[in-house]
Amino acid sequence: MQATQSERKEQRSQKRGRERILSPFPVLVIVLIGVLFGASASIFVRFSTAPALVLAAYRKTIVTFLLLPAVLLKFREELLHLEKKTLAWCALSGCFLGIHFLTYFLAVQNTSIVATHVLGNTEVLFTAAFMFFTGKEQFREQGILGIGIAIAGGLLVAWSGHNGESRMFGNLCGLGAAVTLAAYSLVGAKVRKNCSTTVYTFLVYGVSALFLDLLVPLAGYSWVGYEPINLLTAFCMAVLCSLMGHSVFNWALKYLSPTVISMARLTSPVLAALLAFLLLRELPSWNQLLGGVIVLCGLYLYIQSKRQPAAAVQS
Repeated sequence: MQATQSERKEQRSQKRGRERILSPFPVLVIVLIGVLFGASASIFVRFSTAPALVLAAYRKTIVTFLLLPAVLLKFREELLHLEKKTLAWCALSGCFLGIHFLTYFLAVQNTSIVATHVLGNTEVLFTAAFMFFTGKEQFREQGILGIGIAIAGGLLVAWSGHNGESRMFGNLCGLGAAVTLAAYSLVGAKVRKNCSTTVYTFLVYGVSALFLDLLVPLAGYSWVGYEPINLLTAFCMAVLCSLMGHSVFNWALKYLSPTVISMARLTSPVLAALLAFLLLRELPSWNQLLGGVIVLCGLYLYIQSKRQPAAAVQS
């Protein structure tokens, strides 16, 4: 019995070792695919009719129940033996995530899709600033230049949203979504070292669902009485955007810096603009196309600056 347990521990240790040496490039490709699924959330919100808070609560509640069987069958032992400190960090992360989805949905309903994604992706500014001022990351000039170029390109895209019209409330909600997403990513980078992707995802999704569910009646809304399309769009967002999109970011935090993931998310305005054109017939202007190219160039510069110091350390 003891020998079997030792073998299992050794296998888990070997598995973790294989995970640590996973190359950053394939992880980044998977993250970009997740960004595409995440960008589709704005389309589903546009097809919905329920209030943003109710829709966000639907989405997080559905995805939590979808994850529940896998957690109970395969990760129950890990879940039961988590430290209280880890659970507390997961609870904090889940609250940030709940506020992020609420402000994101409000932004989509009150301003353009492109502007929502651009403002939401200013998360990189808050993430990078925290990592820099706490001494956890050092940025080369090329990296700072890449961040600046990407943000400039994003602003160019936002300037052309809705033919130049500005909706202050929606834009402020987009900025709030960026701040809370940055906080969520930073907390997640800390917690993911102590638990698996599935358990962490289940806990933060569950907390965010509970947080939003409690806000629904407090805000004066009802849980029922909305058109069936809202349950359908919430289910699609739970499967495509959360399980196949957002959860990828949780997994990638084990291999990539939160700032790198934040920079990868900067491509979402380009992907969202493409989806809006294909599904909603919103034609991107030349400003959106040019801004998208600039964002990708900034992303390339920043990732290159991150790889150079890593190579120097290994040598």
